[in-house]
Amino acid sequence: MNGDDPASRQGNGRRQRHALRQHWWAWAAMALVVGVVLVASIDTSPSRGVSEQRRYALSVQLKCLQCVGESVAASQAPLAVQFREEIDSQMRQGRTDDEILAFFAQRYGQEVLLTPPSSGLGALVWVVPVVVVAAGVLGLAGVFARWRREAGARASEEDRTLVAGELARRHQDRDPEPAGPRDPDG
Repeated sequence: MNGDDPASRQGNGRRQRHALRQHWWAWAAMALVVGVVLVASIDTSPSRGVSEQRRYALSVQLKCLQCVGESVAASQAPLAVQFREEIDSQMRQGRTDDEILAFFAQRYGQEVLLTPPSSGLGALVWVVPVVVVAAGVLGLAGVFARWRREAGARASEEDRTLVAGELARRHQDRDPEPAGPRDPDG
């Protein structure tokens, strides 16, 4: 039974479809895991009222202007303490998280915000990584599909003849003497 008969081709097709179904389940499982991680990472901090949790959630979004690379929540610099007191004051006045962050951005500039805005030019910070990852995934999918198509290519009779001729030539080059008993006197 050679690989060119219809029964063999039908078996190969079944195996390929079975392999694709197995890969589909793996992708579905990965998507489920990513979905669960995203749902689990949703921020559930309160957006109204006065609480230590809310103050912390706001202060980690503000950069300490006296420190390098530190948030207001982590810094003990006098300006960071003043920021936290202002956050408490704004919370007692009933302001929302967005209003409090806007207050600091208006007073100190957009660079005080550690989280870039999700509108205007700042939206690029959120959109570009997603687009790059999506393009990478699509590119990899295209490459894998091409490899799969190329792996299914069959050698023609002409290809087989060329390979057989080259193998015979190499075999003769390696073993130029005829096989048989040697004459010790030469």
